[in-house]
Amino acid sequence: MNIRDEALSRLENFSNNNLGKYAAERNFDPGPVNRNNTSLLSQYISHRIIDEQETIRSAYSKLPFKKIEKFVQEVFWRTYWKGWLEMRPQVWDDYNHDLKNLHNELTSSNYKEAIEGNTKISCLNDWVLELKEFGYLHNHARMWFASIWIFTLGLPWQLGANFFLKHLLDGDPASNTLGWRWVAGLHTKGKHYLAAEWNINKFSSKTYEHLNLNEQAQAKHEDRSYDIQPILFDEINSEDSLFVFHNLDCSLHLAEKEINFNHYAVIDFTSILKKERYSQKVLDFKIRSNQYLTTVLKERFNSQTVIQNKDDFQTITKEKSIKNIIFPYLAVGYENDFIKEIKKEFNIYYLARDYDKHCWQYSTKGFFKFKEQIPKILTKIL
Repeated sequence: MNIRDEALSRLENFSNNNLGKYAAERNFDPGPVNRNNTSLLSQYISHRIIDEQETIRSAYSKLPFKKIEKFVQEVFWRTYWKGWLEMRPQVWDDYNHDLKNLHNELTSSNYKEAIEGNTKISCLNDWVLELKEFGYLHNHARMWFASIWIFTLGLPWQLGANFFLKHLLDGDPASNTLGWRWVAGLHTKGKHYLAAEWNINKFSSKTYEHLNLNEQAQAKHEDRSYDIQPILFDEINSEDSLFVFHNLDCSLHLAEKEINFNHYAVIDFTSILKKERYSQKVLDFKIRSNQYLTTVLKERFNSQTVIQNKDDFQTITKEKSIKNIIFPYLAVGYENDFIKEIKKEFNIYYLARDYDKHCWQYSTKGFFKFKEQIPKILTKIL
């Protein structure tokens, strides 16, 4: 079974059997063995193996809106985060700059104990092992984890965000970076999230005692502020063109009615992510996504061209007299950082989906302002 069929099967199973109970049960973390209360679709949606629209449409085909409203909102959270960061890309740049400055912290015993699951906080140790084994944590556990990391262990939020991004199958720079900033009290200034022992025990399958969490900590503070930068979507020039698929949007060929370019290829970002020390589990998932795309490339576009690096771009543009290279829109992240660098040498355009163009305009403030626009968005996308 290819990875898209796997995603569609999981979507259908969840929509038929667990969607109706999602709102009531979603906050409980039963552990990795039984996750029927969550969809487990995030890893597929984050790579658009299935996209947001077909996920929402599937839910609408099963139940009335009142019963699926909470699930629909959770799908839109990822969209909101992405739009927010696209308008403030400096947040990503500052985060990576901070990581470089925190390099010496990587040798501290406090940090090593945390990422190895050897702290005195038993729940955190369990979540570290679960994250490494399964590439997934329940959303509630992610919040508890981040709070304990920042406020009880006193570790920099940037290092925690980096640990998550490199191990989560559904990790993407927007929801991950901004989620950690939100817990710290930096996304919404002064409003932070504090994990509490009673709350962990109420919503976890296990009971944890004597956690000794810092439940009185103050929100983190920074002097930086981030102004909105309008997103300038590209006008696509398809003359003498090469369209390059990537595994952060594996279904654009299904969403777009017509894709008409001269040549087609797939880019493999694996070597870039290896340099950033992504876990093998995450890399393997992305490799499966690439395998699906190479099959699509061959069967639908009669091409077997796979690009690994800048040299490959230079070779193919010369051989095929390529003037313009088009990618499915690449949002803020390491993959986009790489393409930004080679934009200095090639004419590169990003093809944005109508869904993103429409939704991201509402990501200027907090999610609750975005949420007010969801009914309007739904009339556009359903």
